Amino acid sequence: MRVHAGLKHLAVLLIVAPAGLFAACTETTPTPTAATPFSVAVVPHPDTKAEPGNCDFYNYYHDESKNSIGAGKCTTDCDCDGMRSCKSGGCQGEARAQVECNNPARHWNEVWNTQGAGKCASDCDCDGRRTCLAGACQGVAR
Repeated sequence: MRVHAGLKHLAVLLIVAPAGLFAACTETTPTPTAATPFSVAVVPHPDTKAEPGNCDFYNYYHDESKNSIGAGKCTTDCDCDGMRSCKSGGCQGEARAQVECNNPARHWNEVWNTQGAGKCASDCDCDGRRTCLAGACQGVAR
């Protein structure tokens, strides 16, 4: 009797468990639809690891001379350094104009700070609406 129960348990482990795992895998695989015909991997920008289109910050450093379409040429704002904008296929404006650190118009991405996200050495390491207190950016974030 005891051997029969052991064999029955082994059969469950060898047959039923793998079938259940296979079914679980096939159920979690996304099915393409008309709205999402395929999955798109979000590739961060090579200079700052920013999400695509998220680059209008004073601390966004980009070497425009390395653009594939030519130095100073662009297709998006992310092809331009700092706060420069892409207009008519060319980077325009001043990359990092002198703006007081506590100016609300100053856009600084705290995630890119060398000390870590939200960490700071001075007000200049915080977004324009925030100040540095005890090594951390304080105040309302954008």
